[in-house]
Amino acid sequence: MIFKTDDMPKSVHLCDYIVSDKKMIDSNLEEGMEKIRALVEVGRALRSKIGIKIRVPLNSATLVCDKKIEELIRNLIDLLNEEINVKKITFERDTSKFMTKTVRQDRSKIGPKYKDKAKQIIQKIEEMDKIKLYKELELKKEIILNIQNEKIKLTRQDFEIVEIVKENLAKVETEDAALILDTKITPELEAEGLAREIVRRIQSMRKELDLYVEDKIFTEIKVDAGKINSLKKWQTYIKGETRSNKISYVNKPSGKLVKKWDIDELQIEIGIKK
Repeated sequence: MIFKTDDMPKSVHLCDYIVSDKKMIDSNLEEGMEKIRALVEVGRALRSKIGIKIRVPLNSATLVCDKKIEELIRNLIDLLNEEINVKKITFERDTSKFMTKTVRQDRSKIGPKYKDKAKQIIQKIEEMDKIKLYKELELKKEIILNIQNEKIKLTRQDFEIVEIVKENLAKVETEDAALILDTKITPELEAEGLAREIVRRIQSMRKELDLYVEDKIFTEIKVDAGKINSLKKWQTYIKGETRSNKISYVNKPSGKLVKKWDIDELQIEIGIKK
């Protein structure tokens, strides 16, 4: 309880507005926060696009940007970690180590050059491994195709060089940075994500029972037997977040409230009681 003292104003509504001190404005901090907001927006959109829910943690991410951008956001990077749910973020200056070079046929050149054979050439190229094709063109400067018993020579000038993101990575760009996510989900990351999803369901059930924040509960969970051992590693986390005195894994949960939940392709049944 706060008591009014003599040096306090009669009412806050009678006070003058505070005059801002422009000397206290940190333009670098403001700019850095704008960069972080932009990265959070595209990072969350990228996770949605590749179908990895935000509650499932990712092992790492990489920010590709120049030194100036890095200096602006380095002290704010924990915010980005939390908002896009990655365990660590590192900085790089270029994207080359995350990309694989490949080729795409240039139809505007192949068509006029080979006329009636162009369709067969394009179809043949479509069936080839483009990464291997790029390496062959880099090494030999040409490839030979057998079309209608005729040897057709194609050179690098008949192709466009393109880059694709390597396996288990996903990339998105802002105006002045590229964010690259490591999308490989390990069993440990999957278990952590599942634990978070279970916590969310239990908290929803607590709210449905109109429990107070300090109310302790007993929780029973029915889940696929193969998930139990990995979830037990997150027992302390689940208990702490849901204020559960005890968590039991059973075949038929009981409690004041029992509900079934679908989490992706997994069906879980949870029972809670005070």
